[in-house]
Amino acid sequence: MRFLSCAAAAVLTSACLTVAGCTRGLAPHANVLRIADLAEPDRLNPLLSTMDVTEHLSALIYSTLVISDDRGRLVGDLAEAVPSLENHGISRDGKTVVYHLRPDITWHDGVPLTSRDVAFTWRLVMNPRNNVFHREGYDEVARIDTPDARTVVVHLRRRSPPFVTRFFTSLQEGAKAILPEHLLAVRATINEAPFNAAPVGSGPFKFVRWDRGRGIELEAYDHYFRGRPKIDRIVFTVISDENTMLDQTRTHEIDVAQSSGSLYGAYKSLPGVTTTLARWDSMSILAFNDARPGLRHLEVRQAIARAINDRALIDKVTHGVGTVARDIVPPGAIGYVANPAYPYDPAGARKLLEAHGWKLGRDGIRSNGGERLDFVYYTVTGSATGNSVAVLVQSWLRDVGIGVTIKNSPYNQIFSFEGPIQTGTYDLAAYSYTLPRDPDNLSYLGCDKFPNAGDNVFRYCDALVDAGERRGLTTDDPHARAAIYAPVERRIRETVPYLPIYEARRIVVRIDGLRHYTVSPAIAQWWNAWEWDFAR
Repeated sequence: MRFLSCAAAAVLTSACLTVAGCTRGLAPHANVLRIADLAEPDRLNPLLSTMDVTEHLSALIYSTLVISDDRGRLVGDLAEAVPSLENHGISRDGKTVVYHLRPDITWHDGVPLTSRDVAFTWRLVMNPRNNVFHREGYDEVARIDTPDARTVVVHLRRRSPPFVTRFFTSLQEGAKAILPEHLLAVRATINEAPFNAAPVGSGPFKFVRWDRGRGIELEAYDHYFRGRPKIDRIVFTVISDENTMLDQTRTHEIDVAQSSGSLYGAYKSLPGVTTTLARWDSMSILAFNDARPGLRHLEVRQAIARAINDRALIDKVTHGVGTVARDIVPPGAIGYVANPAYPYDPAGARKLLEAHGWKLGRDGIRSNGGERLDFVYYTVTGSATGNSVAVLVQSWLRDVGIGVTIKNSPYNQIFSFEGPIQTGTYDLAAYSYTLPRDPDNLSYLGCDKFPNAGDNVFRYCDALVDAGERRGLTTDDPHARAAIYAPVERRIRETVPYLPIYEARRIVVRIDGLRHYTVSPAIAQWWNAWEWDFAR
């Protein structure tokens, strides 16, 4: 027996008047997949968003040139193959990259998607009037030729070893999808385009509606180039409290939950729900604004590293889901260094601060020359994991004479273009980010890569790191690059631009009977949504 779709249910019952309301009362396996997340996207245009949730949804609505499967292997999405030296997609001098698009790709309004859309979207990214998250990799392009509808020839200014992992991929921070020229070319800027809230993509699911504060509804695209998705409809619901999300998973009001480590054990105990751990190229960090008073001093950042007990944090907060962070690139990456963990040494932290003139005041907070070690720590409202980390960090830092005031704010306020991270008005913030697939971290740590020129939200600048990161881009030889990056990784650890807390694994929570649901270790976890279906 087939159950009513969400749309049909909305016609027959006045109780189902919102996207979120449609999730209630639907029987499991109604061919409507109900997904819940803590956060609501700020936009549905991946060129203009800083939020992971936008990347996830973009993988359902849009397409990229290259994606990562559940084993971390790069595969073509719009592109028939990933360009390489072996398949002649990359020239010997590394300056020309060729993509061949699949046949018969159309936008959700039926218009063909062509190589012109790829070139157009690159121009959108590079238009300084558009509030694009970052342009790393895209700024290496000198021009794009489109000799026919299915061929994209990218001419680079110089050799760029990370290019294929960054150019219109779903792999890491700032992932970007291809957008439709025929709908956006008439606009001087896309910042305020109605498209950002009602997009037209080429992915497996079409946008239906967005009920702000509640959820988003998508439907299967009949003419998707890999074949029509087996799921008819997806209802994405915003549940801003993790315990509420757990309760609604228990009562089977939602089918897929975005969980954190603090509730991993609780999810595993739910009947009718499968909870597993999957690879995730992600790291949880304590971000420092290195330009702020106090934090601009190396000894302060080093003392914070010694004051925090990362192993206790992994046990208490992630319940074993996280692992000790050894480097700022994924294990197996070129130049990866299995550094020893920062020692938990609060006595050493106090001694280091004292040696540099940071004296305790009557209130127990250290100061030196008018600068006080008293910081504001941003954490996401409703995140059990984030708040648990914040409370532990607050206690450990207080123990060595560093004050911390915790400030809870919605995710989309903290990480928006106008928020404290991007504008540099924060002191401390803990969050997870997806590690780059290539060891190049110039955009995150380069001296000239502060927002909006790059992603260096830490406002960090070290001449040795900057020079090493730039040298790593001068060759495609992996052995030569490893020799360059290994000492750079050690220098980064010594200078503590930010503090890696733990390497993450993705908690996958899905209702029993949802088949073929696997996730990618990339930032856009949903890579095979057209294959998902329910057991009948």
